[in-house]
Amino acid sequence: MRFSPTPWLVASLAFLILGFTRGLHSSFGVFYLALLDTFGSSRGATAGVFSVVLTVDAILSPVVGHLLDRFGTKKIASLGCLAFAAGLLLCSTATSLWQFYLFFGLISAVGITFTGMVPHVFLISEWFASNRASAIGFVYAGTGVGLLLLAPLSEWLLSNWGWARAFQTFGAVILILLLPLVVIFYQHGPFGEKLRVKKEPSADDIQWTAKLALRSLQFWLLFFARVCAASGTTVIVTHQVAHVVDVGYSKLLAASVFGLAGITSSFGRVIFGFIADLLSKQAAYTLNILMTMVGVGALMMLHDPSQTWLLYVYVIFFGIGFGSRAVIFSALTADIFSGKGFGSILGYSTVAVGVGGALGSWLGGALHDWTGSYIIAFALSSLVLAGSDICIWVAAVPAVANYDKRLWERR
Repeated sequence: MRFSPTPWLVASLAFLILGFTRGLHSSFGVFYLALLDTFGSSRGATAGVFSVVLTVDAILSPVVGHLLDRFGTKKIASLGCLAFAAGLLLCSTATSLWQFYLFFGLISAVGITFTGMVPHVFLISEWFASNRASAIGFVYAGTGVGLLLLAPLSEWLLSNWGWARAFQTFGAVILILLLPLVVIFYQHGPFGEKLRVKKEPSADDIQWTAKLALRSLQFWLLFFARVCAASGTTVIVTHQVAHVVDVGYSKLLAASVFGLAGITSSFGRVIFGFIADLLSKQAAYTLNILMTMVGVGALMMLHDPSQTWLLYVYVIFFGIGFGSRAVIFSALTADIFSGKGFGSILGYSTVAVGVGGALGSWLGGALHDWTGSYIIAFALSSLVLAGSDICIWVAAVPAVANYDKRLWERR
């Protein structure tokens, strides 16, 4: 008889694996300084390696979604582990910056995407139904814990062994520890199995495809909500340190305080997963937006270094909200579009994060150049976050769902 892990065992392993891969991905800033010292390139050229990683992730997410529908999480995540490890091991042999663009920016980026958010939300959707948001929140919390642990570990490895040995160490961990866990435990869950054995969906059991979802009002409302949420969040994340330094704090203190947001964000992902299951995902999302806006308001009120308490209000409220919105978005998408085409639909919806993030980061800087401060940019952040909340509630209106159901009659 085939061994079948329990749902929470799968979620725990997903917490570990996603925490390692995304934590290492987010720790690039630690390696960034070492690469600057080694190759002597400009900061822009060196940072461009990470920009390529983000671009690859955005482009490949829909592709990964299609592959998940066809092959399942085990094969895709296994391939991701191999690509990530290969990229890291090749990085250890690099002698010029362009090689990092190839090895980390392209090869490792494929591994990052293939072991990232889309495959793990797909996996959890196959193993959970009633507690789906809680499970997704728990798994997402691994990213904050991974960053908290891997950033200092990376710095220790760089200081004691050098960056080449550090890349080799992380590559070996992926091959020796993570890959076997994926191969053994990343099986299709019971809810995924039920979807695959059904030949023809009935009227009461709609099976979404990507083509049908792209004509759906609910899909585009969630997509636009995610664009607004990503842009509103990225305005703050990208420019928070610059704003606080402008107020009069040191760069070190600003960076240290905001580092705490990584810890609070992990708690937020777990807390809002439970809230979404306990109340409703729409109510949880509204609470999330309100907490985020309290944090943004505290940052806007900060005018001089004597108001340090406002910084901590910001870190607590914004940090808890930051990242946990993705938990609610993922659970909502799974609730509406779960089926044989869910992977593809999830991949397309993830593109909204890249679109909104790129827009918010640029707009925050442009508005500062125009006005000389971040006040208007941060106020706009609150406005678009509120707009995101409105879209979430509109998507839940019965008339919208009924319109989408009529798509089945015209297909």
